[in-house]
Amino acid sequence: MSRRRIRAHYEQLSEFERGRIIGLKEGGWANRRITRHMGRSDAAIRRCWQEWVDSGRFQRHDGSGWPRATADQEDRLIVRSAVTVLDSSLSTLRCTTRTRVSTMNIHIRLIQRNLCSYRPLRHLPFTPAHC
Repeated sequence: MSRRRIRAHYEQLSEFERGRIIGLKEGGWANRRITRHMGRSDAAIRRCWQEWVDSGRFQRHDGSGWPRATADQEDRLIVRSAVTVLDSSLSTLRCTTRTRVSTMNIHIRLIQRNLCSYRPLRHLPFTPAHC
């Protein structure tokens, strides 16, 4: 396997550069002229223009990955429930908000808002009488 870096991995166009490429192409400039003017590869110019022609957008795509399991409204409901009922656990938050997500997702949403859930006692702590 070659140790050379693939140019597409490190050649990322900023939103400003993408808009500039679209403007120059609409102004009648050729790909080679834009390439020399901006110092970018011909393939990057071509991909940017092709995306503009195909989808009408030149901004980067939103983050890749799985779609969020909860909407913003559900996130606010989870946070509001955690703040109003201070001694609630993740499973009780899940039941009270009636969301179809795992307790781990609820935990992540609370961490994103700098909150944590109350963890109920699993057993009574020892007292000096037990020793």
